[in-house]
Amino acid sequence: MAITLETYRQAERAMAAQEATTGLRVHAAICGVVCVGLVLLNVLVASEFPWAIFPVVGMSIGLAAHWWFGVRHLDETMTRHQDDVERAAERMGRAA
Repeated sequence: MAITLETYRQAERAMAAQEATTGLRVHAAICGVVCVGLVLLNVLVASEFPWAIFPVVGMSIGLAAHWWFGVRHLDETMTRHQDDVERAAERMGRAA
């Protein structure tokens, strides 16, 4: 059974969206565990200064960037990627 280019594009987008969502969930879980650990360490061992806020804010910014670029703007990224692949395939077809 032959598939159309549009069916291929849709399948690739669906797989990329699933992978992006899974990646974001893993990133969020790891950030959550590490942030809780750092806050506990800060409170239990070195409570003189709330230093844990700095890595927590930094990791939160990283998580937000992961969502923004990896999930929120996935469609634009996939469109550019698929267009680039099609142009490369056209160049290969002309060279053959």
